[in-house]
Amino acid sequence: MQVADIETGQNDSTGVEVETVYSKVSGTYAIYRTAGRVVVQFADDEKLSSEQRLALAPLNPVRGEINGLIDGWRQSNDSEKEAKARIFDRRVADALIVGLQGDPAHALELLTTLKADILEERTSVARTQYVIVAFFATIGLIVLASLVILIWFPRPIVYEGENALCLAAAVGAIGALFSIAIGIRSREILTDLQSRDNTVDAILRILIGATSAVILFALLRSKLVSFSLGGDPISPVSMDTAIVVAFVAGFSERLVGDFLSKAVLSATRSANPLAGGTSQSRSGVAPAQRDANEQNPLGRQAPSAAAGATADAHVHEGDDVDCCVADMTIGKDEQTDDVELPEATGGVAKPVQ
Repeated sequence: MQVADIETGQNDSTGVEVETVYSKVSGTYAIYRTAGRVVVQFADDEKLSSEQRLALAPLNPVRGEINGLIDGWRQSNDSEKEAKARIFDRRVADALIVGLQGDPAHALELLTTLKADILEERTSVARTQYVIVAFFATIGLIVLASLVILIWFPRPIVYEGENALCLAAAVGAIGALFSIAIGIRSREILTDLQSRDNTVDAILRILIGATSAVILFALLRSKLVSFSLGGDPISPVSMDTAIVVAFVAGFSERLVGDFLSKAVLSATRSANPLAGGTSQSRSGVAPAQRDANEQNPLGRQAPSAAAGATADAHVHEGDDVDCCVADMTIGKDEQTDDVELPEATGGVAKPVQ
């Protein structure tokens, strides 16, 4: 197929309709858009065509990643997504023009920047979806808590018993939603291509906030723990205080989790005195080994005086003497005369006269 054959509304060499022609230089190249991607028609001359392919070869991996990121927008029935795909395809075509004009390095930079912009756009969409999912999860939890109060505990809604726990769960969910809304810009969010993971994460954050609020509220009301603010201990004896406690627990998702971890660890150490490690460290390394240095690489302690005395008692005479035959007396019957020794071989050859 020739460059001149590339026309809008016509089919290219693969039988796909040409939707838009971005650039065409007679006999040299043409860049156009189909329903699936941006395509390059190389030069009519085979040698020039081969050189063009080699020049654009380093761009192909980034082009493939860009196509993977916007393929869904191209095939979407949403006019807004289709418009986004056309905008990014236009920028891909511009980068390819730069590469075909003899500057593939700059073209690669343009495509890399374009890929980053697409990722940011898809992450922005994911952030919006994340907040929406978290909002509806909060509404659903509040409705569920209200139903529990009205159906399972049919009495006036007062601040007592299970009603208070349901109230804490609802307020904790609101606190978690507030935390999400504040930190959504700095929070790591996957692109909308992983929307399932984002949805699960958003729902879990709301559930964690509600659970944390219920647990903290129950701990304070049962007086198992106590907190102080401004020198005065906090106790959920009033509706206002309970709302603040539940909101703080939901807002700080690690507050209750860290507190429980420390409490369980402290209780474990109290129940098991050996957990602190008297004869051996918690990491399984003996205290003596932890004192190892360049002069004492194995960390062994110096033997005591008593131990030294006991050790000396077991030392045999001659144990400190090197076992070498030079220090031993040999009888005449064990000696061999020189004439009986085999003839020596080797040595240094004498020079030829």
